[in-house]
Formats: sequence, C-alpha cells, structure tokens
Amino acid sequence: MASDPSRGAAPGVRPMRVTVLMPMRNPGRFVEDAVRSILDQGVAELELLVIDDGSTDGSREYVEGLGDPRIHVVEGPRSGISACMNRGLELAGGDVVMRCDSDDAYPPGRIARQLEFLERHPDFVGVCGPFSVTGPDGEHVGSPRIAPQSAGDDVSGDILASKLRTHLCAFAFRRDVLPRIGLFRPFFKTAEDIDFQLRLAAAGPVGFLPATAYVYRLHDASITHTQASALRQFFEATAYAMARERAATGSDALMRGETVALPELSGGAQRPDRSARQISQLLVGEAWRRFLAKDRTGALHTAWRAVVASPGHAEAWRSLLLVGIKPHR
Repeated sequence: MASDPSRGAAPGVRPMRVTVLMPMRNPGRFVEDAVRSILDQGVAELELLVIDDGSTDGSREYVEGLGDPRIHVVEGPRSGISACMNRGLELAGGDVVMRCDSDDAYPPGRIARQLEFLERHPDFVGVCGPFSVTGPDGEHVGSPRIAPQSAGDDVSGDILASKLRTHLCAFAFRRDVLPRIGLFRPFFKTAEDIDFQLRLAAAGPVGFLPATAYVYRLHDASITHTQASALRQFFEATAYAMARERAATGSDALMRGETVALPELSGGAQRPDRSARQISQLLVGEAWRRFLAKDRTGALHTAWRAVVASPGHAEAWRSLLLVGIKPHR
C-alpha cells in the first residue's frame, strides 16, 4: 500500500485534503467496486462525494447503507453529466479534486501518489497517469493512448496540442484553479471531460506519473454506449475545435455566448457504438503491441479474444491472420 502523504507533512502544516467526485446514475453491481476502491486508498484526509443523479436501481441505498463518515451523498440536478459534476464541484471541500465514475475504479495507491506529486510541485495545476480498460466482468482489455514514461513530465503542451494522453478520471487537479478555467460546460452532453482537460492544461503545468491511475470499465449501459455514435463524435470534435479557437483568438463560441447547433441525426447515425466492438478494437491494438514485443503466443491469444468479443469485426479477423503468419523483424 502506498504511504499516506499526511504522515510526512511538516509539523503545523495541514495535509492536503482530497475530494473524489462520483457522479452516479444506476451503476448497478459496479458501484460496490467503485466505492470500495476509493475507501481502501489509505488516505486520511479523504471525502467521497457521491452525486446521485436519479438512481432507481438501489445503488444510492447501498452507498448510504455503508455508513462511512467519509461518504457524502447529495442529490444531483438530473440535467446531464456536466451539471452533475458542477454540483459536486460546488460542494467539494478538498484542496485537490478527482473524479471516479460509479462503474469504474481506482487502483491501489493512486490517490497517495498523486497527492505526493502535487505537494512536491506547488506550481503544477494537476497531475495525471495512464488508465487501463476492463470488460464488464473485470477482464483486462488494454491500456489505450500512448503516454510519456518519465515521472514528472509536463504534458500540458501535449494536451493543448489536442494529444490527450489519458482519461479525465486519471487526473487530480487543484480546486483553486477553477476560478481561472470555469466549471464543466453543460453544452457538452458527452466529451465534457475532454473539454475540461483542454481548459485545465491552459492554466498551467500538468504532471504525469507512469503508474496506472484509473480502471475504466466498458459495458453497454454506460453513457458512451447509449448515446448515438454520431452525436458523441460531434461533441468530441467540437471540444477540440473550440480549443483551437481559444488558442487562436483567446475565446470560443460558448465563451462568447453564441449558439452552437447540434447535428441532425437520422438512420444509422442514431445508433450507439456497442461495447463489444470497442473491446474488440482495443484488443486488436493490444495484440499488435504484443506482436511488436515478439510475443507471438500472447499476440495470437489476444487477437483471438478480439474475434470472440465481436465476431463481425473484420479487423479482428485480419489481425488474427496477420499475427499468425507475419514474420518478426
């Protein structure tokens, strides 16, 4: 277990307090792992603020029934993920804020590592790390997005160049940066996390620690896999476009109060992406990483898992064939 940063605090210096925001709406059986992964971090100055946005599956009753004084459950506004997160930010009491979705989890020691970094780097507005992806039952799928390998690297320049290295839930950021960057923007029904990262990086250095900082669970009930894929892609593209606009002019359309029209969806554009296809795509990437590391057996096994996850995914079948016959260089 990672050390508690409060134990090394100088006499008379209050240890940094962390608030973990957990937006929650019907996470089902996944909420137990999510909450336990936070409470078991071994950090003394911890607040888990659960913003329940209208759960009807018993998850709120489960969290409240734990009776842990570190947990505070509040009513969400029920008007989207951005509004839900903003409700949490308004109530957060920590010097440092993190996010954990109620169907995901933190790996052991994550909070202590990030708090220690921010203690040592008072000029950094935040710190992040890579994340891993699991399937619905916790099976490892992959670790997407290539990230720097040197501890302490400032990745704010990469983020501002739209080269996001990780998920927002793998970040810790200082609460006192919010007056400079603002809250989450309700326009973004999804990709609110990408938009927030892009604005955070403009406020100062963002550190990087190479240890896995988040475990993201893929399943069909998540927001990502219930929203139309074309709409999800629109919000992501808009977040990046607005970042470029801010870099060029100092503001974006939302900051100027302009109306941004949503795309009209019809036919297949209204269909969400299935988690099985995304799992298959991640496994294809993992298979090729294993192949390049000269682990043909592992590559074949992973490529076969990609086929099993989504038998209709042509790229999975192609990868299975190629890693089986392609010579190593």
